[in-house]
Amino acid sequence: MGSGPEAARRDSRRNCAYSLNVTLMLTGSAKILAIVIISFLTLVSAEPAGRIQEKYPDPPADLTRVYFSGDRQTLTALPFERGLTSIDVFHPALRDRTERVLIKGRKAATVFHTGELEFYVFVGEKMDPPPHQLVRLATEKTNRQLAISVIRGQKGYAPFAMDNVPLQRQLLERLSVKAGQGRILFVNYLRLRPKQPLTPGEYAIIGDSLADIATFRVE
Repeated sequence: MGSGPEAARRDSRRNCAYSLNVTLMLTGSAKILAIVIISFLTLVSAEPAGRIQEKYPDPPADLTRVYFSGDRQTLTALPFERGLTSIDVFHPALRDRTERVLIKGRKAATVFHTGELEFYVFVGEKMDPPPHQLVRLATEKTNRQLAISVIRGQKGYAPFAMDNVPLQRQLLERLSVKAGQGRILFVNYLRLRPKQPLTPGEYAIIGDSLADIATFRVE
């Protein structure tokens, strides 16, 4: 079959985009057919010649964080929170399943009073792991949560499409970073912008790991 997850990923590699299509049958008091479709659009510029003409903040020194822009083009790192889940996303899943990722507390510490935001992140040269995603979190009495799915025999995870917030991803600069004696890594410096202004609620920017989730709230 040419429409399964593996075929989608083969096509995505050829097109320089990342796609994941998951179909899971859940069991319980009722059977629900859930379809997860997560797509990473092709970046605006794949091979820029140095810096783009548009002005943007200089790359911060810490390449592991997620940043938002403040006054005077300064960048501030979003705080990380740990996602609590029984799934180890760095090992192949034993079966197709869905899981809730819990984040302690009802509200994030960082609050924005506007829904028109932009964020800055760093991604490996070959976009592996893929660029970050912006998701909306559900709120319970004492926690925030995100539903994810995993595929049997494969590493990684995917949030559900209904929780995923579409982003514009712009490649600003390619950086060379020293990674030890005689070793240099190349890293992409990206700007992320929601395609539509964010409505009030709890949000998170997620990457390949659930141990460090950048969270914020819009009021």
